[in-house]
Amino acid sequence: MPDKKDPALASFAAQVEALRVTHLPAKVGVMIPTYNRPDLLRLCVMQFAAQSRAPDIICVHQNGVSDSYRWVVDDLKVAPQIVWLHTPVQLPQHQWYSIPLNYLIEQGCSHVFWADHGDLYLRDHIDKGLEDLRHVDFAASPRAALLFTAATEYRLDPDHDFSATPPGGLAAGMCFNRRFARGLLADLDQDDSHMYTHDVVGQVTCPRFRCRFNERRTAIHHPNAPH
Repeated sequence: MPDKKDPALASFAAQVEALRVTHLPAKVGVMIPTYNRPDLLRLCVMQFAAQSRAPDIICVHQNGVSDSYRWVVDDLKVAPQIVWLHTPVQLPQHQWYSIPLNYLIEQGCSHVFWADHGDLYLRDHIDKGLEDLRHVDFAASPRAALLFTAATEYRLDPDHDFSATPPGGLAAGMCFNRRFARGLLADLDQDDSHMYTHDVVGQVTCPRFRCRFNERRTAIHHPNAPH
């Protein structure tokens, strides 16, 4: 007979997890997938290292090419621990995120920030994200600045509406707690119907959790940066 999950034990585990999250200091992880752009990746890592509340771990996941460009951050002497995960083959998009997400969960991170190596992050991005997560599991901003830097166009749209984009705000500015992270990881492992990972976040994971969408505006989307 297969083992059945004991409801009492499951409830106890959930209570222990809640106490851990609310009574222990936050352990913040940032996950940054990257492909073929060491220049953007270095800038992104330095932005998070310079945060008013620096993360504890910056987890970079490079995939798609055999040559690692870890050298681009090896000289940085910064407070956050920089972890470099390298997959030398091209992966489905869900695994760009699930691999570093799983690592951060295993390292005991209580809060996770989702980052894009081509976007810009203001100095209080983590501070304000943690404030958002005090009473919810997931937070994102439906409005953010949009920066264009193509050769034929330089323009800043300071107030772009991302509310129609899953998960209902700028994906590169999302943050969530450990409970949400574990739910998302399970959803990514099981999903075979969504092409884009942020669709899984918005359509599969978010409906089961407490989510907050506000006017944080601490990330600037940069669509001209190749991904």
